[in-house]
Amino acid sequence: MSYVVTCPCGVTIRGEDVDQFVKDVQKHGKEVHNQEASKEQVLAMARQE
Repeated sequence: MSYVVTCPCGVTIRGEDVDQFVKDVQKHGKEVHNQEASKEQVLAMARQE
């Protein structure tokens, strides 16, 4: 099972490992949008494939 988030800016982030996926989404949010998200917020935005 993989997790997927598509950011409103158009970037899609996918990951198999939930912890690494959350880190990747958090990194994108902080570096590109100067926003922080908790693990719970990231998983609430994600869909599973």
